[in-house]
Amino acid sequence: MTLLVDGIVFSLQPQGGISVYFRELLQRLRRDAVPTLLTLDGALQQAAPDSGCAMATLGRPARLLERYRNCRVPPGIQTTVFHSTYYRHPSHALPSVVTVHDFTYERFAHGPRRWIHSAQKLAAIRAAEAVVCVSQATMDDLVEFVGLRAEQTAQVVPNGVSEAFQPQSVDAAARPFVLFVGQRGGYKNFDLALHAMQHLPDLELLCVGGGELKTTEVAEMPGAVRPRVRHAGFVSDAQLNTLYNQAQCLVYPSRYEGFGIPVAEAMRAGCPVVSIDCKAVRETGGDALTIAEDEPSAFAVAILRTAMASHRIDSVSRGYAVAARYNWEDNYQAMRALYRKLACAT
Repeated sequence: MTLLVDGIVFSLQPQGGISVYFRELLQRLRRDAVPTLLTLDGALQQAAPDSGCAMATLGRPARLLERYRNCRVPPGIQTTVFHSTYYRHPSHALPSVVTVHDFTYERFAHGPRRWIHSAQKLAAIRAAEAVVCVSQATMDDLVEFVGLRAEQTAQVVPNGVSEAFQPQSVDAAARPFVLFVGQRGGYKNFDLALHAMQHLPDLELLCVGGGELKTTEVAEMPGAVRPRVRHAGFVSDAQLNTLYNQAQCLVYPSRYEGFGIPVAEAMRAGCPVVSIDCKAVRETGGDALTIAEDEPSAFAVAILRTAMASHRIDSVSRGYAVAARYNWEDNYQAMRALYRKLACAT
C-alpha cells in the first residue's frame, strides 16, 4: 500500500483542529515507515509538518483556485489510496478516504459561501469509498445532509488529545478566572459567557485563540464585564495546559460542534468544563460535563458549582476517565486499518 495525502489544508490554515489532526496522523505514518507521499500546493508550504512528519513530500506551486481543483496525482508514482486533508478529489481514480469534521457550513452559512463549500465537500463525500466522522453527532449530520451509498464504508473515529495536556502543580492565578478557548462568533455563543459574567463579579474571563478581541466586540460587552475580559494572544500547548490547570473551569457554551477538542483537552488537564446541551459536546464530555441552560444566570450558577469542592473533585475525576478515551494513537490505528482495507480491495 502507498498512501497519497493531499496536504491542501496546510496552505489554508497553519493552525486549527484539522491541521493538528493530519500532523498527528502523518507523524505516526512516518514512525511506522508506511509508504506515504504528502503533496503541498502553494506559498504556505512552511505551515505543513516538518520533514520529520512524512515519508516523502512533494512541494509545488499552486494553480489558480487550487483549493477548489482536483489534487494532482504525480505521474510515475504508484499510489493505491488517496486521503485529502480538505475535501478534494484525486486527478485520476483512486480509492479515497474522506474525514468529515462537522457540518458547520451546512447548518449556519448562507449564500455563495455555503454553496461553493458544500458543493465540493458533498461531492467528495459521495465519491469516496470510505467516510470517517469524528463523532456520532457528525455521522448523524452526514446521514441528514448527504446520505451514504450502500457500498460505502462509514465509521466513527474520534479525535485524539495531545499528551501535552495533563495535570500539573501550578501557582494559583493572581485573580480567579474562567477560560474560553476558540472562535467566538455566531454559534460559538460567546455572548452567553459574557452575560453570565455579569453575575460573577469576582471572576475574570480569559480568551485563548479566535483572534484578538475586536473593537466592536469590546464595545458590545456589558459595561461591568468589560474590564474583566482579557485575551491571552497566541499560546503554545504547554502554555494552554498551564491555563487549564489554573482556571476555575473551561466555559464552552457552543450550540454546535463536530467534536469539541478543547473539552477533551481541559478534562485531560484536570479542568472542569461548563457547557450547554450541545449534542457533540455531550458526546465528547459525557458525564464529566457541568451542563447548564442556555441562559446567563443559569450558566453563571453552573460556573459557581465548579468551585465547590465536592462537585469539583467529582467532575475532575470523571473528566480524567472521559479524556482517556481520546488519544491520537487509537485514531491512527483505526485509520491505518482502513487504508489497508481499501488497498486490499483494489
